[in-house]
Amino acid sequence: KVKLGVKRSNSPNTIFFTVTRGDIPIHTIDASYMIEKTTGYIRVNKFGKNSYNEFLSALIELQKEGANRYIIDLRGNGGGLMEPAILMANEFLGENHLIVFTKGREKRNESQFWSDGNGSFKDVQLVVLIDEYSASASEIFSGAIQDNDRGLIIGRRSFGKGLIQQQISLPDSSAVRLTVGRY
Repeated sequence: KVKLGVKRSNSPNTIFFTVTRGDIPIHTIDASYMIEKTTGYIRVNKFGKNSYNEFLSALIELQKEGANRYIIDLRGNGGGLMEPAILMANEFLGENHLIVFTKGREKRNESQFWSDGNGSFKDVQLVVLIDEYSASASEIFSGAIQDNDRGLIIGRRSFGKGLIQQQISLPDSSAVRLTVGRY
């Protein structure tokens, strides 16, 4: 709990408030609903640390409502973390399909990520919506779906970022994002 004092220009007295601090949840799924009897729609606004769990929950909930085909909307999604995008793409791919590979100047920034075949939605019909503001992790997800002929990509050409950045913290608590590789 935090005690705040507020001094207003129209009052000589300070007014005190006790405020309880708490976590503010940041959801990465804006919408998840059935658009018709067998089609579920999921709007992903960014790829954060909870995106995969939120996405999987949305898929399962829509499946319970009768969905056997899905529209994943990544329009305006500027990306975020790469790992959730890889996990989300894995849900739709069979075993041993390349999801993404990275190349960097240093060997440690080079890697390949393959599907493990354990996804629960390998046989559903899939459409991914993108636009010119779909970047980074959005491009990894949609690229994996397209390159593996797993679904249909609809929309405009994506941003085309193709870069991996690493955040380096500085002593004054600021940070620098340095490009360390390409995907």
